[in-house]
Amino acid sequence: MKVITVYARIYGQAFTDALAAIVKNAWTLLLPMGLAVAWMFLGTLVGSAMDPWSGGLVVNLAESAAYSVYCFFLGGLVAQQKVGLDQLKTSIGTYFWSWLNIFFVLWIASFLLRPVFAANPNLNMPFTLVLLIALNTVPETIYLKGTRGGIDTITRSFAFMQENWIEWFIPNGLVLGLVVVGMVFGTIVPSVLGSLGAIGTGLLLGVFLHVYAVFRGFLYEALDGSTHRQRMFRLRNG
Repeated sequence: MKVITVYARIYGQAFTDALAAIVKNAWTLLLPMGLAVAWMFLGTLVGSAMDPWSGGLVVNLAESAAYSVYCFFLGGLVAQQKVGLDQLKTSIGTYFWSWLNIFFVLWIASFLLRPVFAANPNLNMPFTLVLLIALNTVPETIYLKGTRGGIDTITRSFAFMQENWIEWFIPNGLVLGLVVVGMVFGTIVPSVLGSLGAIGTGLLLGVFLHVYAVFRGFLYEALDGSTHRQRMFRLRNG
């Protein structure tokens, strides 16, 4: 029961802090949708105007910029600051190189492992699973720890997961299940309510995922730098 009490408090506080930060910056609820629309527009433009190699390069650069923008504002929310669109220009470059370095490391890894996967296709799934676990806290590591190098970011993310994988994946697994349900529901809505229903569902899903992203930031801060034993000790000394 003590374990449940400790982590219920941690998760509850992270969620409360996330809601308070978003209330202070309610406009950020539209940020994920705005980035998604810009991304779809860019993908259409690149696909029709560029060859695969140059198009892929442009997409990676744009992806790094988009992630930089979102991480910048997430960092402001988790720091409980007031953020605004006047910071958009600054946000593009703040974590741009951090994300570009991550993509470069992943590209090198995929290039080196391509012959292995070609010879053993069954290794694709386990490798993808390892990546999803090892890189799960890359966004938080970048904007809360300020890591720049791809290897450094991945190493720190993996170290955090080694120490806190149970505490981290309990709420994240629950959210993943809700997202899957939401995606299934989202495929049904258009046939029932039409395009307006699909847009409404997309907006609700975007709001939900934004709250979740901010919650992850506060949870990362709560778990980072402490062990399960230390958290239990703090409860006993209350």
